Amino acid sequence: MRVEHFTLAVLLVIVIGIGCANKLYTTNGESIYMSGMDLAGRPLLDKEYSEITLFKSCNGCHGPSGTRIKSCNVQWSYLTDSLSLDVPYTEELFFRFLDEDLKSDGSKARTGVHWQMTVQDKSDLIEFLKTL
Repeated sequence: MRVEHFTLAVLLVIVIGIGCANKLYTTNGESIYMSGMDLAGRPLLDKEYSEITLFKSCNGCHGPSGTRIKSCNVQWSYLTDSLSLDVPYTEELFFRFLDEDLKSDGSKARTGVHWQMTVQDKSDLIEFLKTL
């Protein structure tokens, strides 16, 4: 009887662990930022063109609040602030950043990561950055 209880306890821990590992996100933008995948589970990191493939999401480098790397704050309020950046980001400039790895001023960003996002994915990501 004791072995059965132990086995049941182990199985319960495994099931709970698996369930907790697959976090559900409420928006596509949150899913992209936190996991690097859209809500359908499609990975968005372009491994063919990315130099950095260890981190598969924005959260991996920038952290849950977007401020882990002080020189690369990704909170939308910071990115669009003319007191913080000489050339603040607009949605169009942010799209260009994601597509062409160019900073808001047009200089090369050299992030080492490239993404395969639809226009909707990029818009959803911006909407999530506004919540950080």
